[in-house]
Amino acid sequence: LPLLAANLVVALLYAGLGAAVGLFFARYGLFPAPIWLPAGIAAVATLVGGLRLVPGLFLGSFAVNGLLLDAGLLPAALISVSNSLGPWVGAVLTRSLRPPTGLFTRLRGVLGFVAGGVMLQSLLTALGGTAALLATGGLPVEAAYSVFARWVLCDAGGVFFFAPALMLWIGAERTPAVPGHRPAASDAAVFAATAGLAALVFALPPPLSALVQPEAVVLLTIPVTWVTLRISLRAAYSLLTLISVVATIGTLAGLGPFQPDVVPNSLRAVAMMIVLMATNALALMALLSERREAEARLAEGNARLTEEVADRTAELRHRAETDDLTGIGNRGHFLRSLAKHIAAARRQGSPLALVLLDLDQFRLLNDMRGHAAGDAALLAAARLVAAPLEGMPANLGRLGGEVFAVSLPGIDANAAATLAEAMRAAVARHNFTAEDGEAPARLTASIGVTGLLPRDQGPEGLLRRADAAVFLAKAKGRNRVEVRMVSEVPKEMRASSLSR
Repeated sequence: LPLLAANLVVALLYAGLGAAVGLFFARYGLFPAPIWLPAGIAAVATLVGGLRLVPGLFLGSFAVNGLLLDAGLLPAALISVSNSLGPWVGAVLTRSLRPPTGLFTRLRGVLGFVAGGVMLQSLLTALGGTAALLATGGLPVEAAYSVFARWVLCDAGGVFFFAPALMLWIGAERTPAVPGHRPAASDAAVFAATAGLAALVFALPPPLSALVQPEAVVLLTIPVTWVTLRISLRAAYSLLTLISVVATIGTLAGLGPFQPDVVPNSLRAVAMMIVLMATNALALMALLSERREAEARLAEGNARLTEEVADRTAELRHRAETDDLTGIGNRGHFLRSLAKHIAAARRQGSPLALVLLDLDQFRLLNDMRGHAAGDAALLAAARLVAAPLEGMPANLGRLGGEVFAVSLPGIDANAAATLAEAMRAAVARHNFTAEDGEAPARLTASIGVTGLLPRDQGPEGLLRRADAAVFLAKAKGRNRVEVRMVSEVPKEMRASSLSR
């Protein structure tokens, strides 16, 4: 049912437009018509619906040729066959050349429309129609070429003038517009002024029309180009339709610059003017659309490249700042962050604490169970140390070997010692199992804690005091937390803690 309705709509449009065009031009002795606009209906119908809408074209053409033009049933039927199949063949060629982005967005698409929709369709319909008239005796042989040539121009003009505007208005083809541009009042003013100027020029009576040279009318191409570039191809083709209508009516009425005593063929001059402006609009928009899409692809490629570079840079930065084994900050990253914490604490007048954790006798575990077991123990220790810090603005890093450090902005040494005790207890009760299923190993940690002092200018002072506190913890038997606010450790204690 929808297909039947679509064919009936096509038939009515073809027949109705054909009757209107034929009756209009018949008033001026131009019968059937110098420009056959129903050919544009045929081109659009076959481009949109393909072979499915050919029956509707046949019915519409048969009604026009059989009833309006009184061609007889057999000639009307034969002419209607070529009037319906010719556009379909032309549409096949046009679709084969149509770019994926749209018929009028590439020069290839415009050339495909001209080759298939305009030239091939017109040649086939003219050839079929002329042959039908010859076969049925309705046309002398000596007049065949003249009829064929006029038929080609008649149908080509109808397709070229009418089909693009119709396709753009019904949404069958994309109408390229200026990206990010909304038509302004000046654009609407140019559109209206151009239409008004065209109406004025082609309404001038002969005495005044002599003031406008026929070549000067081509200057209308300038505002049409403005509309094409500033608004859209659909708006430009709508303007061209208005210009073609007023130019045709005015010229047929003996008005405007295309007077018989000035140009050899008035209507041909109108047609050439419209062809020039339409070709300019189609080609210009296609080329600009290609350029804009190329620029868009380039911008997209640059954005993607920028994103990839940023991702790669972030990855390299992360790798440069991260300890490969444990995934926490490495020594360089920790020291830089500690310096920032010290500077912020100085500005804000807030406390800052540093915790230094050294796994006791870790080298013994490494020597007895191998580096794989040692690496697993370091990874587990990093998780155990990080657990109490969750939700805190702390900076955790591995300074090297089995030594971990934590800077705690906003926390004094006493509060940091409480956190350090939780870390120590977590390490002491954890079973550091090896991958090969050996018996669980036990490790402990000696932890040193210190706080920021007024004399501290950088990380060095805090690190020295925290390291001194670690020495004290080891000298006192390991597996303990020591708070130290001075750097020096008694020599006897330092000597007793050499085996860390």
